[in-house]
Amino acid sequence: MWKIAGIGILLLAGQAHASENVGCKAKHQAVTDQLVFAKAHNNAEQVAGLKQALRNIETHCTDAKLIEEQQEKVAKQKEEVEERLADLQSARVSGKPDKIAKKQVKLEESQAELLEGQRELEALQKLVKP
Repeated sequence: MWKIAGIGILLLAGQAHASENVGCKAKHQAVTDQLVFAKAHNNAEQVAGLKQALRNIETHCTDAKLIEEQQEKVAKQKEEVEERLADLQSARVSGKPDKIAKKQVKLEESQAELLEGQRELEALQKLVKP
């Protein structure tokens, strides 16, 4: 039950970001929207999970905490990009074109994730420092 609600929250958080809403207010709105949808479709289990998620957001969510979590995420993404770059360099030494191509794709995926993470962090930071 919690996994379903958690996945929905993550998806909705991404949708909230796309509309330039960020932070706890956006998380709250995204879960509220999903709650309305779940109620309209008589999904009692999802409604219960979403109500709990709302309580958790109201009790524990702060924009400062979200910024800290996003900073940690970006730091991990930077490490992953560095690892992927090292993997690509090793593949280039091996000279195998298929291996090089695979490592290049992985590096580009990691770079895209890092860029998105940095954008999310910047948007969150604007909440605290307008």
